Amino acid sequence: LAGKLRFMDFLEDEQRRGITMKSAAISLLYTPLALVGGESESGDKPEPLLINLIDSPGHVDFCSEVSTAARLSDGGLVVVDVVEGICVQTHAVLRQAWEERLQTCLVFNKLDRLIIEMGYSPLEAYERMRNQLHEINGVMSAFVSEKFISQADTLLATSMSEAYQAGGDDASGGVEDVDAELEDILTEADHSDATFSVERGNVAFACAADGWAFRTDLFAELYASKLGCSSKALRKGLWGDWFYHPKSKKIVGKKTAGGKLKPLFVQCILDPIWKLYQAAEAEKYGYTPEGKDLAGMAAALKVDVLEKDLKSTDRKYALNAVLKAWLPLSPAILEMVAHCLPSPVHSAPHRVFRLMPQPTLKAELAPGDAAELTASRRALATCNTAAGSPTTAFVSKMLAVPASSVHGTHSGNNATLFMGFGRVYSGTLREGDTMYVMNGAYDPSNLEEGTCQEVVIEELYLMMGQGMFRVKEVPAGNILAIGGLDKYVLKSATLSSTRMCAPFGNMMFQVAPIVKVAVEPETVSDMPALVEGLRLLNRSDAFVEVSLMETGEHVIAAAGEVHLERCISDLRERFARVELKVSPPLVSFREGIASTGSAEATTSNGLLTIKATTSPLPFYIPRIIEESAESLKQIVSSAHNKRRIDDDAVVKLVPELLGRLESSREASSLDEAETGGIIEEILSAAWALGPKQVGPNVMSVGKMLDGEGGDFVRPLGKASVGFAFGLSSNMAHPGDLSAGEGSKNTLINFYDPTVIGAIEGNALTGFQMATERGPLCDEPLFGVKVTLEVYSKVDPVKGGDDDDGAGVDQYGPFSGQVISAAREAIRQSVLKAGPRLVEAMYLSVITTTSEALGGTYSVLGRRRAKIISETIREGTGVFIIHSYLPVATSFGFADELRQSSSGASNAQLMLSH
Repeated sequence: LAGKLRFMDFLEDEQRRGITMKSAAISLLYTPLALVGGESESGDKPEPLLINLIDSPGHVDFCSEVSTAARLSDGGLVVVDVVEGICVQTHAVLRQAWEERLQTCLVFNKLDRLIIEMGYSPLEAYERMRNQLHEINGVMSAFVSEKFISQADTLLATSMSEAYQAGGDDASGGVEDVDAELEDILTEADHSDATFSVERGNVAFACAADGWAFRTDLFAELYASKLGCSSKALRKGLWGDWFYHPKSKKIVGKKTAGGKLKPLFVQCILDPIWKLYQAAEAEKYGYTPEGKDLAGMAAALKVDVLEKDLKSTDRKYALNAVLKAWLPLSPAILEMVAHCLPSPVHSAPHRVFRLMPQPTLKAELAPGDAAELTASRRALATCNTAAGSPTTAFVSKMLAVPASSVHGTHSGNNATLFMGFGRVYSGTLREGDTMYVMNGAYDPSNLEEGTCQEVVIEELYLMMGQGMFRVKEVPAGNILAIGGLDKYVLKSATLSSTRMCAPFGNMMFQVAPIVKVAVEPETVSDMPALVEGLRLLNRSDAFVEVSLMETGEHVIAAAGEVHLERCISDLRERFARVELKVSPPLVSFREGIASTGSAEATTSNGLLTIKATTSPLPFYIPRIIEESAESLKQIVSSAHNKRRIDDDAVVKLVPELLGRLESSREASSLDEAETGGIIEEILSAAWALGPKQVGPNVMSVGKMLDGEGGDFVRPLGKASVGFAFGLSSNMAHPGDLSAGEGSKNTLINFYDPTVIGAIEGNALTGFQMATERGPLCDEPLFGVKVTLEVYSKVDPVKGGDDDDGAGVDQYGPFSGQVISAAREAIRQSVLKAGPRLVEAMYLSVITTTSEALGGTYSVLGRRRAKIISETIREGTGVFIIHSYLPVATSFGFADELRQSSSGASNAQLMLSH
């Protein structure tokens, strides 16, 4: 049943569709054939290793499952179909692994398709895999270059400024230190372990469906004695331009081979495999094989295969039996995992900065608390399991598990239990331990209510696919399921035995939940069951978003069409268990502008007029802001605490974010005429971002004027964002200014700190509300820069009246009037600035044949797709079409494409922008 049972895909939908939808974990005990870490002089035998394996989905709609699995892992196996090649999701998964600082191994899968479907010769197959390996390493090297350029920029931005601020002789010494550190960075880049290398052993070749796989080290040991060389030397020659010269009986290079010899990889490895498949194919149709038959080759290979298997009438079964006995899959892959992927102890120091970033503290800790905070982070960095060390665990998602799968429970078979899917990172977690559950907003220096809760661990489980087995304790480095957390954890959380522990960093998701539907029960009396079902669905899926609209509709947001189908199915059959009415899919849009516009609005009492001017931001700024939301939160919160960029956690983020903005500007300047310094100009005057304080819209510092068209009185707002980025020193608060006499010809005193605070604070609230709901169709604004000017009505009769107009009158509180006026002015100015509706786009990669091109293009045309490129895969008749497909028209796209092309076209969709 190996390769056919699909043990990890135990859900009914997974079995039916033949894809993985939910991450599932299993623990495997494996004894390596060779000692991990090299030979031992004492002749020690390899010790058994416990390998925690998480099977995660490859479909783009379930990328959140990849994110939760990557957070809990130390390494990963990237599986590539040798026929399909490097897909868009391969790039996304490699990026995910890189961001989580995981070491990865590569598996080239489905080699049988090259033989049976594509009809490749061994040499053609070798060239194809070699090109794909080069392409994947190109992707990885791009990540490496990005990392080290960012490190160099950060180093230059911080160390150089510190060196020159010191002055004198210290400055020259500081410059020398910077040069030395840059040299170390470049050296580390040259020796990066990110690349895949057949010689190093982190690349395997497999046909998982047929149950066989190999690495070159197996053949190096097999052929070393025959060729009269060491297995270590032969391992280098079994990939690349190395050939065996039969006359001189030496391994020679490409120049000596003269194009007449086969590479060693082809001659020693692929040729025998091809002969086995060709013999099986000939025997299947009753032909006599050109060389030996399957039985003869099995005898020559000296593999132990049952006689009945060799004589089976199903020649594919006989072939699989020979290949499984000769090149068994599990030892090949697990041996690669044991030798090429790091243990928890070795990976922890490299991942600690990603797992647990330095917290931004609102207050200074006592010396004892600071030492305890440092100790908890140090324990995680060393994966410390010693007695007395702090225990730290992370729950990446909540699992909805049928009670029947949990051994030892007596709940009804239809009951669903929620468990935390997590990992212990330091110490040992035991039943009965008292732990603190912390969410992402927890600050050890400010114990806010709701951010940290105390819980007693009641149940710990070992995960074996669908089955859950009760255990008493789990040491650091292991995956586990934790029961009894459903009242404390919504989606993810940090668990620690001490309050002085920083929360884990947020996980990176590749896409946003952009596909929405409204749901309601068929029967009104079932509404309470639906509300409870939505609560359980929200808890069980790390990526789904459940919200209640102002109209009273319950809305579910998912990553894509397949993910949405899965969520509706779970809600109907597992959580709510009621019949549902589901609306047509709703797609999130954004509202943007194409030019500059201005509009005015006056408060209800007529005393204050607000003029809003909106203009479009350069397109790359809002994109980078959206992608860097978590970093921006730390930077902005640090500025609000008046720390500027001196905080250790922020000092590295600011240059990194500025570097990304600058590199995006340089890339865009190739197409558009744009001068340098525009980023600094925008950010240095930035008062706030919105919506939600870190959105893709910017509000600049405005003006308070002495009447309409009057003189400048003072700035409106303070450059908080500019201050956070170290681009502005203007961080004065209204209360820091001394009150003046005020203007003699306006009804509002713009020198009164109380009035200033009321106007600025409420104008800021109006900006957040306006950017959250645009004027076209109440969708969030995107890429809009807002500048406000405020002035009071002129009243020459009043003169210097003491009434500032900021109190409560028949129109209600003045603060509410300012909010409404600011919001309305911004909305009206957007309408005058050439408003645009911005829709989400998929990057669609379609593989098709020449016969199906017409049908494929007709489907793309009907769905408003924009064709980017069309290429033909070398050596085949397969066409690859890249296009941008609107998300709003993507529903049912795959089904229509298959119908119009009679199954010859296949599409992969990835959220682009």
